[in-house]
Amino acid sequence: MLAVVSLSACSASSTKDNSSSDKSFKESVSLQSQSESKSLSQSRSISQSESIASQSASMSIVKSESESRSIAESSASMADSISKSNALASSSQEAAIALERNSQDTETTTASDPNSRTVYVVNNGTTNVYWYSQTAIHPIPKNPVISMTEGEALAQGLHHSKTE
Repeated sequence: MLAVVSLSACSASSTKDNSSSDKSFKESVSLQSQSESKSLSQSRSISQSESIASQSASMSIVKSESESRSIAESSASMADSISKSNALASSSQEAAIALERNSQDTETTTASDPNSRTVYVVNNGTTNVYWYSQTAIHPIPKNPVISMTEGEALAQGLHHSKTE
């Protein structure tokens, strides 16, 4: 009987050991599962951080490309404005040269024949003086101003105005 009690005590002891071993195994599995869960959570967090960083870098690149395009368009616009300005300056210089040549031609004609120059006489030509420019006549005349050549004015006994 002692053998049966001892066997039964052994078997009870072994059952207790098995249940404690099962409990310890379950705790170990639970801890391992929690550890894996934490690891997976950290992995997701890292993955999200990397995704955000990647999106941020992409947005930064897009913004910089946009700014580059804007600068390029601005440069092209400025270059176009400068070329238009240069073209206007060139045409302005050409016009000034043409005007100067025209003026020289007029002076040459006037210098060669002073009697052919146009003069202006106030009061329908009844005054004793004449002017080379209508804008030089002061005070502004109330009667009509007529134009004639300087030779005609001299033939009528007129002389050049002292105030012009």
